[in-house]
Amino acid sequence: MPKSRTRKPKNTRPKQAVAPNVVQRRARSVALLVDSVTPEYIAWATGGEPDMAAFAAQQLSVVKGFLTIIHANLTTPTSFRIDPRSMESYLEPYIEDAATLAEAEGADEDEAIEDQRYVVGTLVDWLSFLEETGRWVGTAEELEDVAEQLDAQAERLGGIVDASPLAGLPEATDEESRAFATDSPFVRHARQLLEWLGEGREVDADGSLPAAALTEVAGPIGSEERALRVWQAMLAAELVELDDGSGRPGEGAADLGGDDAMGHLEAQFLATEIVAAACSDGAPGTLEGETGAVLATILNAGLHQEPFPLEDVASLGTESGEDLDVEEELGPDAAERLKGLGEALLSEIRELEALGLLDTSDGMVAVPVAALDAVYDALMTEEELGLVDEDFEARELDET
Repeated sequence: MPKSRTRKPKNTRPKQAVAPNVVQRRARSVALLVDSVTPEYIAWATGGEPDMAAFAAQQLSVVKGFLTIIHANLTTPTSFRIDPRSMESYLEPYIEDAATLAEAEGADEDEAIEDQRYVVGTLVDWLSFLEETGRWVGTAEELEDVAEQLDAQAERLGGIVDASPLAGLPEATDEESRAFATDSPFVRHARQLLEWLGEGREVDADGSLPAAALTEVAGPIGSEERALRVWQAMLAAELVELDDGSGRPGEGAADLGGDDAMGHLEAQFLATEIVAAACSDGAPGTLEGETGAVLATILNAGLHQEPFPLEDVASLGTESGEDLDVEEELGPDAAERLKGLGEALLSEIRELEALGLLDTSDGMVAVPVAALDAVYDALMTEEELGLVDEDFEARELDET
């Protein structure tokens, strides 16, 4: 199982200090090499837990970056070899660059250290994979030297093992994971769109489906709004790629719907993009634009097994502004505005449920256990953007 952080940081592409053309050539050959063992690495890293597949796949971007750096000045063919002398030269600068990039994007010192821990932990995992699968290139002494250098960096950073942020939450059974990845409505709809897309079709300049195409695909999917929602998530998840006014299947499109590690991974990526989009509509700070932010709070409660009653969402605005004690803040039409918010929330909740990402069958806005990872990843993005405010919005809903 991976020993590094359970969530990929935003920055996993440390700076490179060699000639760009050399890096690009090596990066291509390294990528092909690592891609050749990606399914096996994911199977090794997940240990039979499909919900870890996304994390394992994300780790390989760090592996590719580091192998590119340590091999960039070599004239020998790209291989899995990690020379201890190269480690001495490049490991610490590579780790420090991860912190530099994090801080440049506004991360504080603690967050920058977490990104460094992620890099070291990932390289520890990769080294273990090479050793356990017989792919280590070099002597036993060199393996020990490389491991000791990684251990020293891990110790310098205070260790690399964190408890999972989802620790203690229910875990999906194999059957639940399989059904989520292969037969969820959002997966079936995405496969329908890929079937319609074929090898490629013309799309609008921004990647949107033309009106005539949207009408054509809406029938089997249920509505134009739903088709558009799934299509946009497929673009964000790179299941569809754009090329000169045309859309064509992306690299992971063939895996979507499959009952293997890569199929589970693509389904999770797609589900995350659908939820993230639903939680980021409007402009935060105004009631009219708070649908996404409040929805994120509701999903966060469901994620942590404290779901909101659907009835509470439906009852927004049914009391007078005076009873709600929000008239001074929102104005005399507070109840009407809250009612509009409640209607918008109900619409989003019903749509996510129709896609297989929420469950209100018992009157609570619950997150299906197989969707916990996807919803968690989506909410992490919204939390970083400041859209999840448990203290304010959860209290506001409770009081309402």
